Amino acid sequence: MKSLLKKIVISVLTFEAKAALRRHKPHIVAVTGNVGKTSTKDAIYAVMAHAYGAANVRRSEKSLNSEIGLPLAIFDLETAWSSAAGWTKNLVVGWQRAFGTRGRFPKWLVLEVGADHPGDIESVTRWLHPDIVVLTRMSDTPVHVEFFKDAAAVLREKMFLAKALKPGGALIVNGDDAHFAAAVKEIDARKFFYGTTKGDSAEILETEIIYGGGTLPLPLGERATIALARGHGHKKEQEIELVGVIGEHLVYPVAAACAVAVALDIEGAVRGAFHDFHTPKGRMRVIAGMNSSAIIDDSYNSSPLACAAALRTLGRLSIKGRAIAALGDMKELGENAERAHRDIGALAAETVHTLVAVGDMGRLIIEGARAHGLAADRVMHFDTSNEAAAALRDMVRAGDVILVKGSQSMRMERISKALLADSSSAADVLPRQEKEWLER
Repeated sequence: MKSLLKKIVISVLTFEAKAALRRHKPHIVAVTGNVGKTSTKDAIYAVMAHAYGAANVRRSEKSLNSEIGLPLAIFDLETAWSSAAGWTKNLVVGWQRAFGTRGRFPKWLVLEVGADHPGDIESVTRWLHPDIVVLTRMSDTPVHVEFFKDAAAVLREKMFLAKALKPGGALIVNGDDAHFAAAVKEIDARKFFYGTTKGDSAEILETEIIYGGGTLPLPLGERATIALARGHGHKKEQEIELVGVIGEHLVYPVAAACAVAVALDIEGAVRGAFHDFHTPKGRMRVIAGMNSSAIIDDSYNSSPLACAAALRTLGRLSIKGRAIAALGDMKELGENAERAHRDIGALAAETVHTLVAVGDMGRLIIEGARAHGLAADRVMHFDTSNEAAAALRDMVRAGDVILVKGSQSMRMERISKALLADSSSAADVLPRQEKEWLER
């Protein structure tokens, strides 16, 4: 019964979303890729809202990118979870915003589009035709691969969005990603590349971690220098500071937003757009931890590519305390799972002082780390995040930096919550603090 009701809700919401797009004709920026979609969407929104005004630009507040998430994002609605009354209200509001005169529909929509199964994006592109498509990054071991034949099939699914561009549309491409860089050659569109090596529109020139002062310097954020250029013209450098978040890989969403700015001729908005910018909760957020430590909360989700980038960021730090990684299972990897977890363990051995692994696959992370030289007294394994949290509370000391990362189902945010300097701030700084999540 629940399955039938879900299909009905999706069908009605999608009908309303299609009608709204036909009637209001907003311009659409659509973001896809294997990692980095949400941070990229939010960075693009920051630039566009600064240029056009927040009232004229709408983005989903969270990672709404599925068959039901896209209509919710188009109408600026939230999931109603298991509430029949909540879904009824969403359907009514969707109808009003699609067909009524109440309220003003935005001129721009910034959406992220994901794929869990073959055909997900192909189906969406029957009615969603973006003005701009942004391709973030693929991976040799992509997530959500269990329902696809192989990584190439995942890439083909993502490329349906690029092929759905409106005539004359702009394609924003991560030039450092070999998968997307090769795939877009067959697409007839205005192309704008961003990255470190092939960023002809937004080139990442330099990144560095910003530290706080005092006797125990802890990371505060990331500083990046990005050069913007239109075609082969003069490049204009922009220095951007991201406070409260670190990671070279998180400069890519900013570079993607800069490339969008070049495509839209709003480069002037870049300088002021990121003054108060924060990545979504659970994405490399730097948070004050107990006992004068720092938490790098990357607990929203995990994949081999993102986990490796997070570990390399931890390895870049210059701190007085210990670099500690609390890593949970990475889900939805199919036949690649065992190798991927051992590889992450091997990388951890090169970058951390202490490794805490959580979950069944966490044992393979430990095996990989031990095989590459991490001492037995520097590794720990726990079945659940709650058990790991209790152990870490007893061992964290001043100057330590703790990276927390794992797939959603591992609930690694519970570790971050246990280590907060201010436990009352959890709802403001961590993912999955809604009542529905906390009761699971």
